[in-house]
Amino acid sequence: MAAKKKGKLPLELIQLDIRENESVKNAITQVLKKSKRIDILINNAGFGYLGPIENFSLDEIRDQYETNIFGVLRMVNEVSPIMRRQEEGLIINLSSIAGLIPFPLFSVYSSSKFALETLSEGMRFELAHFGIKVVIVEPGSFLTKFSDNRKHPQEFYSEANPYKKLVKNFFSRYQNTHDKAKVGFLSKIASPDKVAQLLYQISKEKHPKPRYMIGYDAYLFYTLKRLLPWQVWEWLLHRAYNW
Repeated sequence: MAAKKKGKLPLELIQLDIRENESVKNAITQVLKKSKRIDILINNAGFGYLGPIENFSLDEIRDQYETNIFGVLRMVNEVSPIMRRQEEGLIINLSSIAGLIPFPLFSVYSSSKFALETLSEGMRFELAHFGIKVVIVEPGSFLTKFSDNRKHPQEFYSEANPYKKLVKNFFSRYQNTHDKAKVGFLSKIASPDKVAQLLYQISKEKHPKPRYMIGYDAYLFYTLKRLLPWQVWEWLLHRAYNW
């Protein structure tokens, strides 16, 4: 695609589908032809399924993992040999606070991010010997199109779905709690520019940390879950989401 500029930074967009092996290989080949090396890989692609686990078919769960997990693995498997030859490189995997806390109805999505957390820890250990750094970033709620592009299992729309009334109550409370027009810890008003700034900061660090959490709600939920007894945490979730 044609080169574009933002400020003084020249940007060139290359079409890439992380769900397709050939697309990944072709994109990496194009980058190498132009720059001869790859210094940073940021695995940011992902989407979220939302619904009760019982509503999901195995194919729908595979669909979630195809992007959030196997897409990351395709990119890493193509880029890590290049970074090994360079004897340096940085891989940043975008996880989520949901990768640490399985929120109601986000179990399938959260499980994919839990898997990414573990894979990233393993990569960090294995690739460190070759001068490659691996970092996990765990954002909370930010004002993006993520919620607008969320998917639901097919069974979710069935009139016979036994979860239908519960799900309706959940969404009513969820929308009210995370209303973009409100100001508060849980409202989605924070600009994603903050995450971009963090990624830039990480790229400049000589010894980046394994994990970077960002977002007020991420810190809030993570702290509550760590400090509260399990029964109290569950009670809070039931109250918060009217389940």
